[in-house]
Amino acid sequence: MKQVTLTFVILTLLSITALAQKDAKPWSEWTKDDVTKMLDKSPWGHVITNTDASNLMVTMGVSQTDQGTTNQAISWNYRVRFFSAKPIRQAFARKLLMDNPALKPQQLENFVNGDYSDSIVIAVTFDSTDRRYLAEREKAFNQSTTELLARTVYLELKGGQRIPLDEYSPPTKDGTGAKFVFSRNLNGKPYIVDDKDIIRFVANMGDTGVGFDYRFKLSEMTYEGKLEY
Repeated sequence: MKQVTLTFVILTLLSITALAQKDAKPWSEWTKDDVTKMLDKSPWGHVITNTDASNLMVTMGVSQTDQGTTNQAISWNYRVRFFSAKPIRQAFARKLLMDNPALKPQQLENFVNGDYSDSIVIAVTFDSTDRRYLAEREKAFNQSTTELLARTVYLELKGGQRIPLDEYSPPTKDGTGAKFVFSRNLNGKPYIVDDKDIIRFVANMGDTGVGFDYRFKLSEMTYEGKLEY
């Protein structure tokens, strides 16, 4: 009986593995839903949503055009992605293909397979249901510099070890967002040595009051057989 049970378990696992391999699609065939899931609901990409309900009461005598939306809760999002992780670049590349049918996948291979062996790059975009909140974030992100953010933006590993910011680039017109660049190595050795660790991304945009904090699980960030971040 034990042998029969063991055989059944092995066959089941093999079937699941074969199904997963069969269902795996090249990035150039991802659907819109596949792209959205990778960018916003994956181990490498997440949406941080904030809500301000203080404006639920409409101000009497003041038009919404003057004050913005005052009769509903206001929300704003930060979309945080590991740009140095291959699956995120694949998702951006697929989105570009869908938006530009004349492009061919091979034209984007250099972008998808870029060398990030020395750096960790996190890309951030943002949006809001209220133009005032959006303007605040546009100003904070567009006017920030590497020097201004050097003490308020960092990656943190288990035990409190911090990876300092190396370089910051404001949002780009291609829609991939602002880029926060960190070194992968310290004195020739990788910062990250435990794939069960947590990576915490802390980004306070200087003294603007704009910022966020999010933790990613390295244990979930395996892609095509290797750790991708």
